[in-house]
Amino acid sequence: MESSQRHDRAFLRRVSDNVGRRALDAVEQHPEQALLLALSAVGECASTPTARRALITALAFSHLRTQLDGHTDTVRHIAWSPDGRVLATASRDGTARLFDARSGRCTHVLPCEGVMVEGVSWSPDSARLATVGRDRVVRVWDADSGQPLRLLTGAGDIGRQVAWSPDGRWIAGTFRDHTVRVWNAAEGTLAHELHGHGDDIWGVTWSPDSTRLATASHDQTARVWDLATSTTVTTLTGHTDFVEGIAWSPDGQRIATGSGDHTVRIFDAATGEQRLLVRGHTDYVWNIAWSPDSQYLVSASSDRTVRVIDAQDAKVITVLRGHTDTVWGVTWSPTGNQLATSSTDTTARIWDLRPRGAEHLVLDGHCSPVNQAAWSRTGTGTRIATASDDTTVRLWNAATGSPTGPVAEHGDRVWSVSWSPLDDRLAISTNDGTLRVLDPAHATELVRQGPVVECTAWSPDGTRIATGDHDGAVQIWSAPAGSTTLAPTTTLTGHQDWISRIAWSPSGQLLASASDDRTCRLWNIADSQQLTVLRGHDNYVDDVTWSPEETRVATASGDWTAAVWDVATGRRLDILKGHEGRVRGIAWSPDGRHIATVSDDRTVRLWSAMTFEETEIVGVHQDKVSSVAWSPDGTHLLTASYDGTARIWPTVPDFDRLEATARGRVFHTLSDEERRLHMLPLTP
Repeated sequence: MESSQRHDRAFLRRVSDNVGRRALDAVEQHPEQALLLALSAVGECASTPTARRALITALAFSHLRTQLDGHTDTVRHIAWSPDGRVLATASRDGTARLFDARSGRCTHVLPCEGVMVEGVSWSPDSARLATVGRDRVVRVWDADSGQPLRLLTGAGDIGRQVAWSPDGRWIAGTFRDHTVRVWNAAEGTLAHELHGHGDDIWGVTWSPDSTRLATASHDQTARVWDLATSTTVTTLTGHTDFVEGIAWSPDGQRIATGSGDHTVRIFDAATGEQRLLVRGHTDYVWNIAWSPDSQYLVSASSDRTVRVIDAQDAKVITVLRGHTDTVWGVTWSPTGNQLATSSTDTTARIWDLRPRGAEHLVLDGHCSPVNQAAWSRTGTGTRIATASDDTTVRLWNAATGSPTGPVAEHGDRVWSVSWSPLDDRLAISTNDGTLRVLDPAHATELVRQGPVVECTAWSPDGTRIATGDHDGAVQIWSAPAGSTTLAPTTTLTGHQDWISRIAWSPSGQLLASASDDRTCRLWNIADSQQLTVLRGHDNYVDDVTWSPEETRVATASGDWTAAVWDVATGRRLDILKGHEGRVRGIAWSPDGRHIATVSDDRTVRLWSAMTFEETEIVGVHQDKVSSVAWSPDGTHLLTASYDGTARIWPTVPDFDRLEATARGRVFHTLSDEERRLHMLPLTP
């Protein structure tokens, strides 16, 4: 009997590992399936390390929050109310619907006499909405009661899209008869007819000041109209197929279009000059929407994906996958942290821009990779500083994740940031060769210009700063409180390439420097002498950390490994293998029992400092992880990532809570065929 049970447990562990690996393979292309597989591995088989990693990873890539059901045909359009409380959908099932944005509950069905509904738009005060469909009227509804208020008449053909002006005075509609019509919203009278397009007109959007509007047409152009004169101001050209999607940026500077040629284009709103051509979709692009801060642009496509890009350089921020058919509509929440989409699959969905996984807090505000995140060093680490490629340093409340104080602009990539031991000053280095010492209010105290400094570290007594330069030198600077200049005291030479990270020993008597020359060097600060060179890595050495008792150091490398070394002899004690990419960060726990590592494989891992075995993957970012630091009390890890965030992770994940969270993010179950494929029983 006992032998049979051991056999069964071993079999379940093998199945769990296999299903977990399948989930890991699916996280980016099929995120909901990855969650279902991870849940099956953890809940039905065995909670193996692979299964737990799959669960944490699937959660990290799970943008979907709510599915809005009820429509019985294509959901052609979707709009978020300006107050953020309600979502409105337009469907070819002959209705529009209102949904509570928090719960996803349908609050009202707006019947449109069986006519396919193509478009919906909110009044600026969220009190009313307008719909348009395949008849010749625009319907205006009361948002609270769901009752019809008015019909806007005068159109000569079926309707396509509708847009309420930002000032609330006008409602514009587009129609198949090549005409744009504008009604007075208060009176319901037809005020303007705009002629000029040579084919069916679809998309329509207003300028933020409500003086102009832009429309998109199957004649492969978009037009900008002056409302006062009812004339075309600019024609936007370049697309090679129909244009249906169009959106004016909230800052008024740009107009974006989406086309059947699979591209998105961004134009200067004043001149009509094309600023950016965005490729990436593999099928028709139907609708687009700007984020409230004009930073991001999102597009919906027949390729069943929704792509979010940076509107400045077209960098892909994320791709939302999950709809099972064409995605037609897309809209942002007023806060900019969520999106909603609508599809031919009869559903609408709400997505988080930044998905939450196993982390305790997300520090989200940078718009480029975060190169380093640092805890304040007194007490329990109440503040956090982050340094980013976006040229800024930001401060955060470590308890709430909210920003504190002003954002410090530095004019170039910020490589590093470190707190003084008393938390009264910050050392910051930027790509232009500037080293700054600031107070937490970002008032500059000391400045030094020279070679590019990639890393900074304060001595434990707070009187000195060590820096690592791109010229291969380690510099030590005198910086006692109240000093008026940064005075160089020591230059340590020997490295043959950039210094990537430096670390003072806990006593402040020794210094370790990690370099792109594939070595780590240990230095005696008292006599400025090199103690030893740690050789053995096969690629860049990216980071170094000291054990609390100062007898060992651990290094992280581009060769996908970490290593632990004896300080007295320079002997390598062990190699930490398991990461599947460059290991960029490493940190020894305050109690000396654990080592944390982070990697280009996006994982945050813990290792036993006694056995050097991996003990747990405690976190997963959406991109490379660049740094890691322990909280002063040793209960949490702080990481920085190329995904533009810093995150705080508990060192002991609550997998029961994570499993419960995951079950709230799936909206179907594995099919019998999927269960057979993965050797799962047909009945869970």
